[in-house]
Amino acid sequence: MKRLVALSIILVMILGVVHISYAEYEPELVDVRVDGDTVKLKKINVLINGEPIDSDVPPVLYDNRTLVPIRFVANHLMADISWNQENREATIKTSDKEIILKIDSSTVKINGEEKELPYGVPAKLISDRTMVPLRFVSEALGFKVGWIPETWTGTIDYNEQEITNILVDLKGSMPKIIVETTGMVNYNSIYLEDPYRLVVDIPKTKLNIENENIIESNGVVEIDIDEYPIKEVRTSQFSTDPNTTRVVVELDKLVEHKIKYINDKKLEISFLNKVEDIELEKVDRKDAIVINTSKVPDYNVLRLSNPDRIVLDLMDSILATEKNKYDVETEYLKGIRTSQFMPDGLYSNKEKIVRIVLDIKEKEEKPNLIAEFDKDKIILFVDDKVLDEMDYDVEDLEANLEIDATRRTSYDVEYNEDKRIITVKLPDRRTRIEDGLLVINDDFINNIKVEEIDDDKVIKIKLQKNVKYEIESRDRDDEVEFSFVKEKIEEKEEDSKYSDKVIVIDPGHGGKDPGTHGYVTKVKEKYLNLKVALKLNEKLKELGFKTVLTRESDKFVDLYERADIANAADGDLFVSIHFNAHPKRDVSGIQTFYCPAYESELKTEDNFPFAEAIHLALLEELKREDRDIIRKPEFVVVRETKMPAVLVELGFLTNEEEEMLAVTDSYQDRAAQAIVNGIIKYLESKEK
Repeated sequence: MKRLVALSIILVMILGVVHISYAEYEPELVDVRVDGDTVKLKKINVLINGEPIDSDVPPVLYDNRTLVPIRFVANHLMADISWNQENREATIKTSDKEIILKIDSSTVKINGEEKELPYGVPAKLISDRTMVPLRFVSEALGFKVGWIPETWTGTIDYNEQEITNILVDLKGSMPKIIVETTGMVNYNSIYLEDPYRLVVDIPKTKLNIENENIIESNGVVEIDIDEYPIKEVRTSQFSTDPNTTRVVVELDKLVEHKIKYINDKKLEISFLNKVEDIELEKVDRKDAIVINTSKVPDYNVLRLSNPDRIVLDLMDSILATEKNKYDVETEYLKGIRTSQFMPDGLYSNKEKIVRIVLDIKEKEEKPNLIAEFDKDKIILFVDDKVLDEMDYDVEDLEANLEIDATRRTSYDVEYNEDKRIITVKLPDRRTRIEDGLLVINDDFINNIKVEEIDDDKVIKIKLQKNVKYEIESRDRDDEVEFSFVKEKIEEKEEDSKYSDKVIVIDPGHGGKDPGTHGYVTKVKEKYLNLKVALKLNEKLKELGFKTVLTRESDKFVDLYERADIANAADGDLFVSIHFNAHPKRDVSGIQTFYCPAYESELKTEDNFPFAEAIHLALLEELKREDRDIIRKPEFVVVRETKMPAVLVELGFLTNEEEEMLAVTDSYQDRAAQAIVNGIIKYLESKEK
């Protein structure tokens, strides 16, 4: 879709610069709000590669200039957008350009250089939407733009490009095909059978491969892969009038695929792993969770608490079964859940992810997770063991890890301080340790990942925060030994002051309950709530507070369960984090809700002072409109909690300005800091 907007943007630009002498056809008039007044503007039609483009706020002609919603850029262009409320500026970032537009200004900054916009066309707020002029964007994007005056229609077509190279990337779990071009291209794809193959046509392109060694005498580029699911890739000039390049991928079987732009000169064709079933089996006389897949994919592992669970995210994967709950029980495991995960802030919203959640029994001893991989199976052991050929011991304030070798050997150790990862490389022939993953998640080590790369066994040890390590073995030894200790951190004055305070943080909504959503970025409220909550959690912990989160990931938590979590934790204060919505899109600002003590059977003190402290701190930090502190005993989480509780609405996602603020890291960080400030102000007032 991004390429569609690219086109649409340009096309619309053109519309704004053509002298209009239109005869019979009269465009539709639409009512919009501009500078506080309701006016009628002409709706402009747009065709991209011959296909019409629709939008809830259409391109319009304003003072003989064409403007288009900036959401076109967000949804269809290979660009990111951001909004600076203080300066009323929209920023569009592409792979090689940064364009800054100021509302009602005829100047623009392109890569830091200030210029006059063509024909003095400014960005405008129209019906509470940021509308941008497109003429200058067309020149940056390199599309062909036309105009059909009889129907007030702009046309945008891709320029002719060349295909300069075809590569196959074998580094990941599944091979990927990279098509290199001289510029942005369009594509169509279809599956065929007998034999199985994926056909990708790239119109308006000429095959001009720079590496002649990969071209056959008939002009076809043939690459033998024989790496599941690809057998072979063939590329040829399918037609010359018009020019179309065809890429044919011979497959072992029909496998779902995705095509995306890496940048404006590379197209990536990749294939998706299928997660087919999960079973409890005996492997090496131990209970094992066996995940049956078409191919072992790349993955991420998270260890979450309250309740204890291990999350395995399988990347580039789809769930091939409708079953999403497995009643599997072992000594440490009480059940398994699966889902086609909707990406949150940790991932791009275009990722295909299967999430597998292992629900852990409540026991004093927390188990480890060992993951082993065997072609089309992921084998999980949830117990108190570690990987074979490895010993790990913890004593009081120190831990020790030994990695066995078969004989004395040299090894390399590197440390990435930013990621807190120790990487150990030793010759594969000198160790019997198998590829796999060990999730420990104690005070010292988060996880250990083992994989074979070329002729080396590569062991990556992910440390927890504030952990120091020492290499205890010699340069050549029959084992690689590490010791770990926690760094001593000087206590801040606030640490002792707030160490007995428990703050319960409640990220609103989650899981099947998305909350409201943005109209420009389409962001779901539940993700923003969680981002602010996690930032607030870190800031409070840095000051020495104890914290409890009602959810730490995209999961559904019942409202009464949220209150139960807070009460069970014996929290001192409760903050529920939300973003707002309103039918009128010009409504904006900050609201804070609370429940008076006399409206709750649980509360023993006045909750208004806490609500006031939080509300004033938010107004001071965020500089948004004051939409008041409101009594709301109907809200379960503020009524059913014993401690002083507030529910904060940090802005309206239905208001474009506040939506564009809400998605920025800086606004989320400031909102979290404001809540911290309010908590401290409230606690200090109680000491007086």
